[in-house]
Amino acid sequence: MGKNLALNADITASSYIDPYEPGRAVNGIVSDPTSRWLCASLPGWLRLDLNKSCWIGQWTVKSIGGYAGWPINYCMTSFSLEKSLDGTNWIAVDTVTGNTNNLCTRVLTSPVYARYFRFFVPNYGGLQANKSAASVMELELIETDVDVLTSLVIKDKEEHTAMLTPAFHSDILSYTSNVGYDSDCITVIPVASKTTASITVNGQELIGGKASVSMTGELNNVEIKVTSAGGYTLTYMVTVTRASSPYLASVAMTGFRIPGFSKTTYSYNLTTRNLASTKVTPTPEDPEAVVVISLNGTTFNSDQAIPLSKGLNPIEIVVASKAGLDSRTYIFNINKTS
Repeated sequence: MGKNLALNADITASSYIDPYEPGRAVNGIVSDPTSRWLCASLPGWLRLDLNKSCWIGQWTVKSIGGYAGWPINYCMTSFSLEKSLDGTNWIAVDTVTGNTNNLCTRVLTSPVYARYFRFFVPNYGGLQANKSAASVMELELIETDVDVLTSLVIKDKEEHTAMLTPAFHSDILSYTSNVGYDSDCITVIPVASKTTASITVNGQELIGGKASVSMTGELNNVEIKVTSAGGYTLTYMVTVTRASSPYLASVAMTGFRIPGFSKTTYSYNLTTRNLASTKVTPTPEDPEAVVVISLNGTTFNSDQAIPLSKGLNPIEIVVASKAGLDSRTYIFNINKTS
């Protein structure tokens, strides 16, 4: 069992009855009947600041019943453990209801990482003998040894590294990322803090330190599980957006025939002698793609005539994915000779 991080930690309470201050719930003494926190105003809480973020795998609540001569029914009945990284916003990580044990030890299915923890008692969640009052003789938060990822790299089909948002940190478990439309699969390269840890990606073991994940549809969840030798599993999640199509299916230009158009050919050379203007009608593969037509920085709609000057007229069509981040740029160089 790891260290009890609650012992003599910085602690405050929603309220207390003097002299049963909150510090008495984390001083390690269970033989003295006065060594307890007592609160008669519920909901109520004990708030602990560990001064740095730590991993907690187990917690214990010792009620006064059964200790120092107190009757057995002086146990806490309903309560929860909450975590916070900033001391303001709280998330419940474990909840107990209908408790009848004076020594209540809870082993978390997944370890919890935070600097601040709060023991919270709801209305009528107090002592079995008096549910309007809360009293805790000792609160323990047991540190656990957790294997984390020290790095996480995602590469698209072209082996370009995809950016993670937020930037990767071992203690951040949830991310988003974007890959291009052509990436029908990605490569996930996770590295654990210890070589004894086992890693799976969407349930598959790593081969050569990496895993390949198919991209199906726009949103794809990539689950990376890191299991320590002690059995604790930490789960990282990356939601990868595969961009929708940024390709043109076809393009029409009045006064021109575009032979051999291909969606993966991005430059075309056309010639006219005296054509004054042309209208450009692009048709994207994805009807919801964003299409911008321009000539020398001036944009045009498909129903607008684009004036052609003598010399080179580079008409540019940019197709941007409606979903995700990807785009293609097509250039039609029209040479007007007179």
